[in-house]
Amino acid sequence: MPKPILYYDDRSPPVRSCLMLIKMLNIDVELRFVDLFRVEQFDKDYLALNPQHSVPTLVHDQLILTDSHVILIHLAEQFDAEGTLWPKDYLARMKVLNRLFFECSFLFRRDSDLMSEIVRKEYANVDVAYHERKLCEAYGIMEQYLAEQQYMAADQLTLADVSIVTTLSTVNLMFPVATTTTTTTEHRWPRLHRWFATMQQLDAYDVNRIGLEKLRQIVEQMGKFEFPG
Repeated sequence: MPKPILYYDDRSPPVRSCLMLIKMLNIDVELRFVDLFRVEQFDKDYLALNPQHSVPTLVHDQLILTDSHVILIHLAEQFDAEGTLWPKDYLARMKVLNRLFFECSFLFRRDSDLMSEIVRKEYANVDVAYHERKLCEAYGIMEQYLAEQQYMAADQLTLADVSIVTTLSTVNLMFPVATTTTTTTEHRWPRLHRWFATMQQLDAYDVNRIGLEKLRQIVEQMGKFEFPG
């Protein structure tokens, strides 16, 4: 089977999760850049490949995948020899899948709403308090998830963590996870803070760090503001 081709823009959190997994599993992948901020995702040839005009897109032989979560699952099934990132046990696998759905339908949606509004309207015209309420709710949900185990879906690293951390790190630019309570110096989300710190120690996190900085710069430029801190 020929090596996978990943169409990407590493300013995108879902792209960064795929890039992290590729580094973690040492997968030989051809990378093809699609500049979202120059709307290259609407080029005719790209639309023929991915009518959703989104990134990432993975082409692997005859298979074309256009959702980051499905890409993560496919790459894990093909290249994760240990089988821990996408567990072989059915119940454990469903728990990971549930967290992946949380990321795509809840966390990333709220992150995307915030960042896209800043880019479209400029920061001064954004109801930041509204977005803070929505995203802090997501922080609270993840804090609850982490009451059950050390990572988002298990006591070891899974695809759920790889998917969630890239989006969380993006939201963290605006609403830091390290926030303390109003009356004490204790962290408001201590389990989430611990988990985030652990994820940042992974060698593969450097891939996320690079793309995150690129995103920070372009959003600040287009939104005419600076993220806190």
